[in-house]
This record gives sequence, C-alpha cells and structure tokens, in this order.
Amino acid sequence: MSENTENEEKFGLFWADQLANRIITREKFRYVDRKIEKFNEFTVKTSASISGVLHIGRLSDTVRGATAYRALTGAGVRARLIWVAEDMDPLRKVPEGVPESYSKYIGFAVTDIPDPESCHESYAEHHKSRYFEVLDRFVSVSMERYSTRAEYRKGSFRPYIRKLLEKVEYVKDIQDKYRTNPLKKNWCPWTPICENCGKIVTAQVTRIEDGIVHYTCKDYLFESTVAEGCSHRGEDNPDKGNGKLLWKGEWAAEWAFWKVCCEGAGKEYIVPNSAFWVNAEIAERIFGFPSPEPLFYEHLMIKGVKMSASLGNVIYPGDWLEVASPQLLSFFYNKRLMKTRSFSWQDMPQLYDEYDEAAKVYFGLKKTDNEKEDRHIKRLYELSNKKESPEPCISMSFSHAVMISQLFTTREGIVRSLTKTGHYDERIEELLIARVGKAKKWVQRYAPEAERFELQEKPKAELGEKQRNALGIVSEALKRKEHDEKGLSQEFYAACKSAGLEPKEFFRAAYMVLLNRDRGPRLAPFVLALGDKATRLFEEAAQRQAK
Repeated sequence: MSENTENEEKFGLFWADQLANRIITREKFRYVDRKIEKFNEFTVKTSASISGVLHIGRLSDTVRGATAYRALTGAGVRARLIWVAEDMDPLRKVPEGVPESYSKYIGFAVTDIPDPESCHESYAEHHKSRYFEVLDRFVSVSMERYSTRAEYRKGSFRPYIRKLLEKVEYVKDIQDKYRTNPLKKNWCPWTPICENCGKIVTAQVTRIEDGIVHYTCKDYLFESTVAEGCSHRGEDNPDKGNGKLLWKGEWAAEWAFWKVCCEGAGKEYIVPNSAFWVNAEIAERIFGFPSPEPLFYEHLMIKGVKMSASLGNVIYPGDWLEVASPQLLSFFYNKRLMKTRSFSWQDMPQLYDEYDEAAKVYFGLKKTDNEKEDRHIKRLYELSNKKESPEPCISMSFSHAVMISQLFTTREGIVRSLTKTGHYDERIEELLIARVGKAKKWVQRYAPEAERFELQEKPKAELGEKQRNALGIVSEALKRKEHDEKGLSQEFYAACKSAGLEPKEFFRAAYMVLLNRDRGPRLAPFVLALGDKATRLFEEAAQRQAK
C-alpha cells in the first residue's frame, strides 16, 4: 500500500482531513534546515479586519478555519481555534451607514475612533460586538478571541518587534528577493501612531537610532481618500506599543506569539511573493518559528462580480439567515476551496438540493456509484453541521417548500398538505415549517418571476373540448381515490390517451386553470399539495366550459 493510500485510509479524502494530516505529520521548517519540535497543541488562527462591511464573504475564513480545527480534533490531537480582531487597521473611508463627519477619522486606527452609535467604547468594539452576534450563529465551535491592539498594549509582541528592528537589514533582504524595486534605505517594519494627531498611517519613519523610531507626520493616500498629516516631527519607542508592525512582519509575529500551525488566506496569497510566504520566511529565519500550513481558498463572487457595498451586491449574514440555515453556508464554503464560487440568490433551490442529497448519503438513505465519493460527501456534510447534532435529512425539497409557501398561510394547512404528499414527518415538523418560512421569504425577495404564482379562485382560460374532457377525467380520478406522485402522473397520461389529447396540451390546460398561465411547478406534486382545491378547479373547468 502506497503512502498516499495509507494517508487516505487514515485521514480521508476531504480537504480538511488532508490539511490535518499535513499539519500533524510535518517534520521540517520550509526555509531553514531544522526539524520542528513536536507541538502539544495545534492552533488554528482565523481573523478579520474590523474596518469594513460585514458580509457573508467575510465569514468564509472563520467557517473554514473552524472546519480545519474540527478535522484536527477528529484526528485525535489537541487543538484550539483562535479568532483575532485585526483592529489596528486604519479607517480608509467612511462606510455606508456611518456619518460623513467621520471622514475626519480617516487614518486613525479603528480602536481609536468613537462608536457612531455611542453604545460601545469604540468603533472597533461596536463592530466586533455586531460581528460576534452573527459569527456565533454560523460557527458552532468555541473560539478564543483576541485583539491585536490589546496585545500591543500588553507588550505581547515586544520580543518580535525588537528582533525585527535588530535585524532590519536581514528583513529587508528577505522582502527584496520578491520585489522589483528594493525597499528604501530608511525602511522600518514599525509604524508609530503620531503623538500629535493620533493617526497611524501618516507617521513616516525617517530613521531608527538606538531602538527609537523618528518620524514626520505626512499625508497618506489611500485608494480613494487621503489621511491628512499634521507635519509633526516626533520620536516613538516601539516597546511602549503605541503603533503597529507592518503587515509583512506583523503576521509572522502573530504566528510566533500564538504558536499558529494553520491559517487561511485568499487564493491570491498562493504566489511565492505574497505576504503569506514573505511572513513565512520571516517567521522561520527571524523568529525561529515554523511557518503555518496555509489554507488557501477562493473568494466569493456574486453573479461573477466581486462583492462590494459600492456595487450594491453585498449579502449580509442576516439576509442569508432569512432564507437559509448557517449549515447551508458552511456546506457552500466547505464544498470547494480553490474553485471560484459565484453565488446568486436564484441558485438557492439548487444549493438546497445539493445539501439534501448529501444528507441522504450521510444518513445512509442513498449511495453514489463510488465508495470514496460517499465517504467524501459524508465528511462534507458532517463538518458543515454541528458536531453534536447534524441536521436531520429533510425529504421536502426547497422547490416544494417554495410551492407550499405560496399556497398555505397556516401551520395546519402546511401540515395537511405535506401529509398528503408524503413529505410530513412529525419528528422534524419544526424544520419543515421553518423551511417553508424561509422559502416564503425567498419568493418575496429573490425568486425569479417564473417561480411565483397565484392560485386562481375560478377557471378563466378558454379550453378546447379535449382539454376539458381530460381535466374532467382527472378530477374524477382525484375524487375516486388517494394518489401518490407517481400514480397521479400515470392518471394524467391515461386521461390524455382517453381524451385523444397531446400531453403538452393537457399540462398547458391544467396550469391555465390553476394559475392562469401556461407553466408552473411540477404538476403532480402541485396537484397533490392543493388537494381538494385542484379537484374543484378541474371539475369546474370541465363542466362550465362544456355548456
């Protein structure tokens, strides 16, 4: 048996299990000839900037980090998941919903900006609070939570700051290997906060002497805004933590401080000159810490376009929860890592179908033709759900829920219809009702016109004699006995044969009578869901127009 086959047998085919295998079995540093000392605990880090808009794309890193953490614990090793607020980032522009007067804070660290709603200590604390209200809905595992600003103030990064300043020329050499133009002579890995105006990006370092950073506060240009400098000339002692490391250096310091073995990053970081690999080399050569195993992934696109508040295509977590479960988003993110994921609200029925099919495989109700694929699907479903209670399999498709949501407004009516169509299960009644509720929201907000309909009170369409005869035959069949979906479909074709009618003309007639349009939901389950209403409308159409 080959090594790859042995690893597949032990760890499985799912990406998170393969990642766990690489983390656990790794023995050497990447950039230096040195063995890795055995870890007693494996730390997975996930993080988020607090300065931007909270949308579902920003949940992807933590959702996938949580999946990697569960794969590690599932492999029988000790692990922890940490979440870090990158709250030393400057405010680059005034986000939507924040007063325009906050433009005066452009260039300030988000921890130093007041909360626009005055309910938290700072802008950062306000957004962290909102972030966790959402994140705790989507991530079921426990996370230790940290703040980069708090760690700077406590002095946690002090040893790493000193090493970077002591070996600044070595750090420049590492970075220059990947640069077209070398770093400037006075380049410094430390960015002070201007002691005069309080901005973090405007203090431009002029020199370093005896561990003290000298700077001049000058304008700093962001992509679409300017952080205005105050021209102050000052000195800063990095030991006091009133500033931050540049990202190419800070990321490595975070890894070394928290003993990180794995962290996620967007697919753009996979290239050799990216910040991930520059920091990986800094971590190993400067700090003597083995760089983490990367978890690279593709970003979420909306209809093939990058999600952006300025484009108006942002999907907020609350919007998602109105029409789908947190587990469904985890399933969506866990399914493929390195393939472009483009989402449209109109894709929701298909996503539900994929999830439901995976549930059937997980609970042993269905098998594919490939045993390895079955194991892969089971693991995908398992790690996309809560460990203690995977969501039960629901036989009612989202498309059927969409139909039901437009026919019935009461729980009793929904239960009665689902019982008739064979979709009802008392043990999961709440899940069924919840899915119908989410389907109703989807219809109201996102469904294409073809998915929406209105049941007719009386037939309006002008039908031919053969169409009327076929509908009359079907109405009699419906009154005669109970049907399942397959049996009712057979009745449709038998009625067409008896009336000498082409099936497509029968279906058109049925939809015109029920919906006053020539298309609609699949007819057999639709008629079963309607029950006596469909029987009455078919009967009235046959009788009224035969006169």
